[in-house]
Formats: sequence, C-alpha cells, structure tokens
Amino acid sequence: MRVDARTGTRLSKRETEVMDLIATGHSNGEIAQRLFLSEKTVKNHVNRIYAKLGVESRVTAIRHWLGRPEAACEQRSDAGQGGAEPGQAVLKLVGLDGQGRP
Repeated sequence: MRVDARTGTRLSKRETEVMDLIATGHSNGEIAQRLFLSEKTVKNHVNRIYAKLGVESRVTAIRHWLGRPEAACEQRSDAGQGGAEPGQAVLKLVGLDGQGRP
C-alpha cells in the first residue's frame, strides 16, 4: 500500500502495481496481461486510482505519481503519431523514457 504524502490517499497493493505500470507507459491491455487480469478489471482499478488521486487523465496521474503534479501538461501535435507503441505518447508528454526515468 502506498500513501500519497500530499493528500494522505492510500492506494491498495494492486492499485500501486497498476499505477507503477501506467507510469512506465503500459497500456491497459498490457497491464492486464502482466497482472493476469481482465482488461475490464484494469479499467476499474484505473478509475479508482484516478478518483483517489483526484485526477482525470493518464498524463496527470503519472505526473502526480512521480511527484510533479504542478507541471503543466502540454499537448504536442506529434504525440501519438509516427507508429509509437501504446503509452509512448503519454510518456512523451510527461518526459519519460519508458522505464520511469526522465
């Protein structure tokens, strides 16, 4: 279980696993495969995580998870184009390399 220092919000062990995978650029389908869950179950976890963190998007959730909630989310016209893998556009928006590193 992880506790958010800013809000005191607690994520369950499974929600923490899901959020860690989201933060490294995995799609819901990839998370479902890795954790042996249905994609619908992953979507339910994602929605609960968003509610607990008080966010409305994957980009904002990742920024919050990495301790950068105040950083502006810029929309780039090239995000999601050029044959990028699922999640790569999100990683590009938050400035990560796919391993959770800037």
